[in-house]
Amino acid sequence: MISPADAALLSKDIAAVTASPRPGAQLPLDVTLTDGDTSAALSQWLEGKPSVWIVADFTCRSLCSPVLRTMTDVLGKTGFVPGKDFSVRVLGLDPKDSDADASAMKAAQVGTSGPIAEHTHMLRGTAEDIARITSAFGFSSIYDPALDQYAHPAAAFTVTADGRVSHALSGFGLDPADLRLALVEAGDGRIGSVADQVRLLCYGFDPSHGFYNLAIGRALSIGGGVMVALLAGFLGFMFRHERQVH
Repeated sequence: MISPADAALLSKDIAAVTASPRPGAQLPLDVTLTDGDTSAALSQWLEGKPSVWIVADFTCRSLCSPVLRTMTDVLGKTGFVPGKDFSVRVLGLDPKDSDADASAMKAAQVGTSGPIAEHTHMLRGTAEDIARITSAFGFSSIYDPALDQYAHPAAAFTVTADGRVSHALSGFGLDPADLRLALVEAGDGRIGSVADQVRLLCYGFDPSHGFYNLAIGRALSIGGGVMVALLAGFLGFMFRHERQVH
């Protein structure tokens, strides 16, 4: 975990880091993405079904792993069948990350067996192709070379079978019923509300919401399922509170 003292980027550097896709934005179907020994166009990775996409740094020391673990847990509670009703795609944000890095993250956060693991692919691409995809997601990030880490939104997206962005979701505070509805709408080709920005950062600190940092730091020090439950519960409460305030 990166401590606030170690974080090198200033608040002005990351003020624009957010996930705010244009409703119905089309993913670039022609880019080539690789998982292990398999390389294919993005259109083939969609497999003709709705999908959940997460953009993650495979060697992240902050929130990427808890986001993936939380999403896996919540998907298991939707009542949907992986491979039939949805698939999961994790796009590597750092083009330097290797297949071994991707496999290690998947094994630790999703597992190596079971329906969700079977239909979760950790996708790598060139810097140019990653940029094209994240641009379609309205997903901005900034690289900190001193730490070799990215400041980026802790976000997930539902995508229709033909590659259009349907929903933008916070990586935490997810409710199985809300995720199920997002997948139903994506499966029907409907575009939900993606206007709300996801601003919780995966980085050493969040200058806009400093109070998140202490809770995140403590939760990540606990480890395991307890950490995920506490962090998801806390952030879910804070997001609901912010909606009521605004």
